[in-house]
Amino acid sequence: MAVLDTEVKCEHMWPTPVDMALLKGKPRSEWTQPEPMSVQEIDFYLGRVPEWYIELKFLKKPGLKIPSGDYLLARGHDNKLRLSVKSNEPGNPAVHFPIEFCQTKQIRGDRNYYYRIEKTVLQNRSVWQLIHSYQKSNVNSLKINTKRDVRLIEPVLPCQGCRYLTTEYSFLNMQIKDKSEINIGDLICKGERSTIYKATRYFTKKGLIKTITEQPIVLKEMDDCTAAMLDDLFRELHIVCTIRHRIGPKTAISIEALMVFGRPYYIAYGLCKKGSLLQYLEMNTIDMNNRIKILRHIAQTLNHCQKIPIIHGNLRAKNIFVDINDDKIAKPIYYIGGFHHAVMAKTKEVDPNKLPNKRWLAPEVLTTKLLTLESDVFAFAFLMYEVLTMKIPHETIEDKNILEYIAKNPYVRPS
Repeated sequence: MAVLDTEVKCEHMWPTPVDMALLKGKPRSEWTQPEPMSVQEIDFYLGRVPEWYIELKFLKKPGLKIPSGDYLLARGHDNKLRLSVKSNEPGNPAVHFPIEFCQTKQIRGDRNYYYRIEKTVLQNRSVWQLIHSYQKSNVNSLKINTKRDVRLIEPVLPCQGCRYLTTEYSFLNMQIKDKSEINIGDLICKGERSTIYKATRYFTKKGLIKTITEQPIVLKEMDDCTAAMLDDLFRELHIVCTIRHRIGPKTAISIEALMVFGRPYYIAYGLCKKGSLLQYLEMNTIDMNNRIKILRHIAQTLNHCQKIPIIHGNLRAKNIFVDINDDKIAKPIYYIGGFHHAVMAKTKEVDPNKLPNKRWLAPEVLTTKLLTLESDVFAFAFLMYEVLTMKIPHETIEDKNILEYIAKNPYVRPS
């Protein structure tokens, strides 16, 4: 691939410091990036990523002087490899070209398999060389072959945040690409749609000196392994990373990575040493004044989230988590979690019967079938009730009867 302008280069782009050591003394005109041994080693291959996330995160047009990149490689839930390219077509931000590996039979008697973009002619023995051929074409053969207004100029790299730290959250290290990168430990709990474990993640930095570091995480294994679940995980990732980037790190519990290269799908969170807020309150003596301070901090975070706007959709005390800072004087830090049902919008269509937080549900949701910013405020009021009384809303009503009770008693509030 072409050597990129050093003004937009970051440490994760070729040539890396290790590459520079190998290239020492060689004229720049002779620098050639070696072909990766596999698709997984291509620096602009991002793994399994939904198309909508590629368009939203990587192939949008941010209006910056420095280009954000024009193309990348990824797979969908169906495992089909695709080349995603920024489009110049009005109303069409990107084009996703499926890449097939097949016997093209363009030469009589040739039984070899080749990579090519579906319904095109240009082929090659490797994905890397196929893309290289399109990129170095003087006549833009990609546009000619596909009849789409696209061009390969500069690849998108997952460390996007290195270049746009003030405008973008980084995708670097957001994908666990091999099970050797984690060690799954003790079971924490079994949820409605997932199983949660303590785990350790290993980071390997390949430099002049190879280093391995460890990080404790909470690993959620999803029961479903569907395209919809892949969308849900990336939506949660995008929302949480946006909150932490725009508002600050001491707001939402961090999402450390996704592991979606195979079955089942996993999502990794930062480990909070004190568990959920309810566990913290049960294990420690916290007076009313300090409980109100905790609630004020949560309310401030929610207020900032609503300005984005973000609907949480599952507010309750068990989705607030407590960690302890590493300062000389240890202080608790309160994070909002449970963003699996969140959306970046002002309304969300729902089926109330399928919601996880029925007890915290605003009565109007039963008729409107809509979650709103206001319904989050209602749920937060019940969260306050939990924190101040250590009781759940409508505690005498069984789970199976709760929606019927709310429908018949829309103005009743716990006291």
